[in-house]
Amino acid sequence: MFTLQTYNAKRRLVQIVSTVLILVLPFLNILRLDIPTLRLYFFSTVLWVDEFYLLFLVIMLILWVIIIFSMMYGRVWCGWMCPQTVLSELSHWFEAKAKRWFRVPKTGGSLMRRLSAQSTHSLGAMLVSLVIAFNLVVYFVDPYRTLAEIAAWELGPVTTGILLGTAALMFVDVMFWREKFCTKACPYGMLQTVVTDARTQIVRYQTERNDECIECKACVRDCMMGIDIRVSPYQTECIHCGVCVDSCTTILQRLKKPTLITFSWGEQSIKEAWYEKLGLLDAKRWIVAGLTVVYAMVLVVVIELRQPLSISASGDRSTLYRTGEDGRIYNDYALRISNRSLADGEFTLKCVDSGNQICTLHIPDNPISLKSREVRDLRLSISTDGQDLKPGPNRFELLAVNTDDASIHTKAEIVFFMPQ
Repeated sequence: MFTLQTYNAKRRLVQIVSTVLILVLPFLNILRLDIPTLRLYFFSTVLWVDEFYLLFLVIMLILWVIIIFSMMYGRVWCGWMCPQTVLSELSHWFEAKAKRWFRVPKTGGSLMRRLSAQSTHSLGAMLVSLVIAFNLVVYFVDPYRTLAEIAAWELGPVTTGILLGTAALMFVDVMFWREKFCTKACPYGMLQTVVTDARTQIVRYQTERNDECIECKACVRDCMMGIDIRVSPYQTECIHCGVCVDSCTTILQRLKKPTLITFSWGEQSIKEAWYEKLGLLDAKRWIVAGLTVVYAMVLVVVIELRQPLSISASGDRSTLYRTGEDGRIYNDYALRISNRSLADGEFTLKCVDSGNQICTLHIPDNPISLKSREVRDLRLSISTDGQDLKPGPNRFELLAVNTDDASIHTKAEIVFFMPQ
């Protein structure tokens, strides 16, 4: 029966949940940067590349949360949620399974059995590598379209090359790198030395009770990183998985003694208050956590208040203006209108000058129907009888309003030229 009485059981549950989330996030458009359209999907909204300030704020929030998490909880991400750790453990588990299936002894054994086990392990690693590569790629392209193109054998050469190249890299990682990547190349592990302090969570061997250690070395044998936690809690190889805590607890429980290895906040003992258990141990952490929450709330408000509609118009400066048969002065423009919401809509265009309807807009279709995230380029003309307008450039406003919801609107300033 599955229980959550050990750190390893809790870690397995967290790994399953985090892995599922990583796999489904691009399909739900919760967090995905679509390279072909230069759009960032962030929960229930879409941020376009020309909204760079919002993109920058979202990226800064993500980086800030990572830094705060590291400062408070150390390398718990590495041991409990990181896909690299999941892949490494999965590879070791499947390798051991394959050897048992083909009855390969720990030493020796027939060449055929060893080759069969190795081939099975390699085939499994290849399939996992393809899945991981696909998951990485669809964070940057439309996942549903990519699936359809793969099913129809119509995937483009660039995407195919990136997919296969990523899969090959993941295969090398799953088969050979594994934990070596964590200790030699992972930038997150290197970041720890910069952001941690004396109260960051660590896995600590209680040196003050060293005489109670029975030298069973279960913590050393079970450590996936191959270290001895008794040497130091600050070894860069330690990923805070908690396996050594379970190992020590299991052995010493038989002797009716408390474990010698625990999770603790730096060199201090475990705290009891709810906020201390969360890692909020001092004023610095309270202030940083509070600022993070405020920053996130302000960012949500700013994103929600933005108009999911954009228009821009540039004048045809090869003619500047023309006189129509009706005697009115005309200026021609190239219009770009984009529906940045996740719903289809119809939008009416209007031309205004300081609130006075002295200009007339000429466009084939008005209102304009736009599907969700659709961008359309159109040609339009604006005319006026010339009253109350000065020769040369004049300022008008082009207004776009959603026909079903007037609160969704935006405007753009345009220059209208009158003859001298």
